[in-house]
Amino acid sequence: MKFANLLCTGLISLTWFASTAHADVWTAVNTWDEKWEQGYAEWVAKNWTADFFARTDLPNGQKNPYYGIRADCADTVYSMRLIYSFENKLPFEFQDPTTHADRRITNKMSRFDKYTDEYRRLKNFLVYVFNTVSTHSLPNDTYPVGISRDTIHSGGLIRTTEVNHHSWTIKEIQSIGVPHLVFNSTVGRQSGFGLQERVSWPNPAWVFEGNFAPDSEAGFRYWRPLEYIHRPVWEVPGYSEEQFTIPLKVWQKTVQNKLALTQETDDQLMRRLSQTVCEAAKTRVTSVNDGVNYLHTMPADSCMEYGTYDTYSTPNRDQRLFDDISALRRAYKDILKSNQGNTLTDAMKIQMNKVFPFIQLTAKEETEKMQVSDLDDASWCPITYAPGKKIDLAEAKRRLFLGRMSNNPMDDVEYRWGGLQGPSQRAQACESWDVWKPDLKQAD
Repeated sequence: MKFANLLCTGLISLTWFASTAHADVWTAVNTWDEKWEQGYAEWVAKNWTADFFARTDLPNGQKNPYYGIRADCADTVYSMRLIYSFENKLPFEFQDPTTHADRRITNKMSRFDKYTDEYRRLKNFLVYVFNTVSTHSLPNDTYPVGISRDTIHSGGLIRTTEVNHHSWTIKEIQSIGVPHLVFNSTVGRQSGFGLQERVSWPNPAWVFEGNFAPDSEAGFRYWRPLEYIHRPVWEVPGYSEEQFTIPLKVWQKTVQNKLALTQETDDQLMRRLSQTVCEAAKTRVTSVNDGVNYLHTMPADSCMEYGTYDTYSTPNRDQRLFDDISALRRAYKDILKSNQGNTLTDAMKIQMNKVFPFIQLTAKEETEKMQVSDLDDASWCPITYAPGKKIDLAEAKRRLFLGRMSNNPMDDVEYRWGGLQGPSQRAQACESWDVWKPDLKQAD
């Protein structure tokens, strides 16, 4: 099992002000049908943003009623569907994952009837949902879909196998067939209320790790019609195993081609992958800082228990950063092989050559030959990981590929970012779980 800073257990707690009254969470006056599903997809594409819970004001100047909600990855998926249902007075139901009986949790729940304000009822309901759901419960409420723009679109989701217990919401599918994903993988004091986003593919090998088959319950999924909750998943209209018939090695390319309306150019590809890598590296700062700050609150001779270690360790995040850099490296190598990079700007080639200076070699050979990368005019994506500590992406890539970056939360910041070779004395003295190291063969 892998442990990561992916708090998808639903164990989130918030406190909201109470008052007295009586009501369901909200009363549904509409019924889900094709029109409302289309409206849902349009709402997600337009409104579902990384700052949905972080912005204090809405574009129309009104106060954001959802400000201050912290959601993990599974919470984010359920929130998307739940909030649209609330705003449009549609029924919201999901299978109660705490029982094998056909029991559902719905908007008719009356335990919040003491709150007169509908948004207070909603927020308390959200907290209840967050404490109930997880990536493990998602298959109860969704089903695998076929590969087309009619079935994979705004409002759907991607789920990993249980090995990596992660999920993403689909904001939209771009014209080039690439998903714009909104998600979360960090819930802590440093992370604030914002979500994360990426316009790129997660590594299919990571999504389907351990089980590339329909019973993995991974891949693209969509919400079950309410009448099909707690029914065998293969009975759900639209159920499809198509994505599991595509060889994993060409899965991403095949799915992207099926979803694309226009062909992605080499320059678009490199810019997209570069942005994904840079964002992944910079968001690692927040995750590591959460762990480092917690470490500094602990007695110097103490160790973390498993649950705390799991919360603040980053093996899955580091694996995803490695996957993103590897995808960038492979794409650049393929472009150089096909046209010597003539389809790329000189500035792009300069940046890529700084990060991948020996691209003609294997990733292992390149990593062994790389020297410390200083910040200079060719540097891009500068990363400030601690006060007075800044590296460019080339140096971050060198340290990551050398296995110097620690995912162990018992290490301090310099070890976490590879400035010092770990494990530290403290990390050596404490039990650790699932210490991640890169497999450089995956980068070729």
